[in-house]
Amino acid sequence: MGQNELVLYNGQLITLDSKGSNANWIYIKDGYIKDFGIDDGYEKYKENVKMMDLKNKYAIPGFIDSHVHLVQTGLNKLANNFSACRSIKDVVSVIKDGNMEKSSMGPVIRGVALEEIKLEEKRMPTRWELDVVHPKKILWISTVDYQITVVNTHTYKFLNLPYNIEGIERDERGIPTGVLTGRANFIARKKLLGIISDEERKEGVEIALKEAIKKGVTTINAMEGGFLFHDKDALYVHENIKKFPIDVELFFQTTHVEKVKELGLNRIGGSIFLDGSFQARTAAMELPYEDLNSTRGDLYFTYDELEAFILAGIKMNMDTTIHAVGERAISRIIKVYEEAKSQFPDSKSIMRVQHFEIPREEDMDKGSKLGIIASMTPAFEYFWGGEGKTYDKRLGKERIMKTNPFKTLIEKGFVIAGGSESDLTPIDPLLGIHAILNHHNKEERISNKDALHMFTLNGAKAIGKDNIKGKLEKGYMADICILDENPLECDRKKIKDISVLATIKSGKILFNNI
Repeated sequence: MGQNELVLYNGQLITLDSKGSNANWIYIKDGYIKDFGIDDGYEKYKENVKMMDLKNKYAIPGFIDSHVHLVQTGLNKLANNFSACRSIKDVVSVIKDGNMEKSSMGPVIRGVALEEIKLEEKRMPTRWELDVVHPKKILWISTVDYQITVVNTHTYKFLNLPYNIEGIERDERGIPTGVLTGRANFIARKKLLGIISDEERKEGVEIALKEAIKKGVTTINAMEGGFLFHDKDALYVHENIKKFPIDVELFFQTTHVEKVKELGLNRIGGSIFLDGSFQARTAAMELPYEDLNSTRGDLYFTYDELEAFILAGIKMNMDTTIHAVGERAISRIIKVYEEAKSQFPDSKSIMRVQHFEIPREEDMDKGSKLGIIASMTPAFEYFWGGEGKTYDKRLGKERIMKTNPFKTLIEKGFVIAGGSESDLTPIDPLLGIHAILNHHNKEERISNKDALHMFTLNGAKAIGKDNIKGKLEKGYMADICILDENPLECDRKKIKDISVLATIKSGKILFNNI
């Protein structure tokens, strides 16, 4: 039997190729699609070839998740999860019952996924409230969007933060509360993540990739290192990238272009934060926040700093991307990309923006003209968009109608790549597609096919690999996901309930539940 050959038959293929081809079988050899067709045309390949009966289920191109913090996703699988907490009492209870991790600083209590808006106190716990449980151990909790960290007194002393650094919350006496945002949060997270071992990274990443495979994902964009994470994460991925069962496209989240080029990488950026998030009220908005009119968010780079970084990357023929959520942040990166296009008109570098959540009309027009790819996170709308949810409370009724304008962007000519920004939201492309098709603003809903493109062909375009990924076509990589229902015809309210039955990467069956 041919070791590198596989025939999938008796299926319904959604090829997404330019011809709209219909097929019910595929012949795979050496990791690539060599042939496909209808009826019994596969018979000529049967001899000594592994056969897989799809039982009339639906084959689509393997999903591409265009925004994953892979190491962080894995590490957070090992941490204490605070997503169910509804009060500070709940937080304390989780800490008491939680697990400890080994680190270079001894036992550590690490927590993730806390959401201030869900707590009845509508505030983060203070260091003194955490001290009651563990006064002498490293204890730190991150919010779901990584934008806020709360620590106990022992950890605050360990961090040894500069007294006047931006982002240290203080009480009415001027005493630090242990709640850290902005630059203080960046420094704290980097130092605390630095004490985590590569053994834990390995364990966590293996868990995360297994879960991704069960969701039909065959390629992820791993955005590692940088401000909210640790460069050890990026280096771990870089050193182990050939060992992973699916394709991992590394984005090193640093502004040090030469450092990344020396590693042999041709892209840079990711969650390099030009601004923050709606949840933390740090996304750089045009107008103040609905529930705190003393702030309209922050810009973490000056125009000159941002321009220097982007131009340096494009000059070295590198693809670039940066996190921009609010109007002011999006306007700034658009302006920088305009300058880059002016200076390097023949550049083939891909220019991306992560999130692109609430762009101005004129910036959508400019971005389309520049060919910018919007790398968006649709599941944000599922969890936080719409009436009565976080975005509503932070932005108000009028502005939430402008968040994640999928249809408007497509009509203006944008290529939109879909991602999860795991583990802010789960690695689950079908949930992302569901969020798009059920956008709270009906005017921004798109077709099932356009939504599917965001997690397949458009994801391939966002990494410059649409010549080998994103379609079921001869010469393309045999990256295939098998579903129990047709995602192009399924009722929009049931998309998230479609089951992934099998995942095939480069012709290798990684998961099979047909």
